[in-house]
Amino acid sequence: MEIHLPPDKEAHLAELAASAGRSPDEIVQEAVALWEERQTQQRQAPKRKHTPAEAAARIRELSKGVRLPEGVTIKDLISYGRA
Repeated sequence: MEIHLPPDKEAHLAELAASAGRSPDEIVQEAVALWEERQTQQRQAPKRKHTPAEAAARIRELSKGVRLPEGVTIKDLISYGRA
């Protein structure tokens, strides 16, 4: 099989291979193997989709018991660090 690359990419691949002490073929084979592995992981990863209502309920649950310090307002927090 042949892979055709633009001249700049081919030169970059040759530089990478030389700096790693490997052949360009080895670098391409490793890149393809890593890409396949990543694709497999992405397909197997559980898809977590929440409705807006579920997300809001989760935020409310996480924020239970969280209170601002005495005398601090939301406006104070928004303005914090502004000149």
